[in-house]
Amino acid sequence: MQNSGSIIEIRNVCKNFGPLRALDNVSLDISQGEKVVVIGPSGSGKSTLLRTINGLETIDSGTIIVDGKNIHDRTNNINEIRAEVGMVFQSFNLFRHKTALENLTLAPMKIRRTPPMDAKAKALELLDKVNLRDKAGSYPAQLSGGQQQRVAIARALAMNPKIMLFDEPTSALDPEMIKEVLEVMVKLAREGMTMVVVSHEMGFAREVADRVVFMDCGQILEIGAPLQVFENPRRPRTRKFLEQII
Repeated sequence: MQNSGSIIEIRNVCKNFGPLRALDNVSLDISQGEKVVVIGPSGSGKSTLLRTINGLETIDSGTIIVDGKNIHDRTNNINEIRAEVGMVFQSFNLFRHKTALENLTLAPMKIRRTPPMDAKAKALELLDKVNLRDKAGSYPAQLSGGQQQRVAIARALAMNPKIMLFDEPTSALDPEMIKEVLEVMVKLAREGMTMVVVSHEMGFAREVADRVVFMDCGQILEIGAPLQVFENPRRPRTRKFLEQII
């Protein structure tokens, strides 16, 4: 657990899908600027946890505080909170009928009320950041999977979020495209962005994570520094999982 200065505070969160308990009394604090990578088998609750942090999934009990605001308190403006939390999904979710540049400028203009010229300047700067400025006028169908995911990352950054959530961002990509996306994420991590990443990319977790969280059956079974979790896991279940994927 981190201290009370945490930018994300998750307390005793439970989430059910019918008879399935997707999250079972989960608690986790994340400090500003921290990089946390969440690992675990399919169906362990990783993606559900991520989606509860920005209110895409409701919770049945517990509390989630993001930047001082209770994400599931209906008196709070969920859109204002979400504006501070960028999210990148497995499937890129770009607007197919809009260019890369238009995908980046839409939300800042509509939600932040950013003037069009300022939104465009920021979008081009971010496309530079993900090495895609030359694709500003391209539509998603004209881009590779890796390029689309880098545009999706840039789009999330266009809102100047305080936190970035990544839900298995490389799982839908061909192997040769994974590296280009991870390079962008590593750069972002080194710039100090608070990041929560659900991923099976153990090399990325070793290089970037401040802490690794292992989940199974809706519970957090182990939390620790990458070296500790990967080289000397405390729980037999963690060890068994890592033996299967490393």
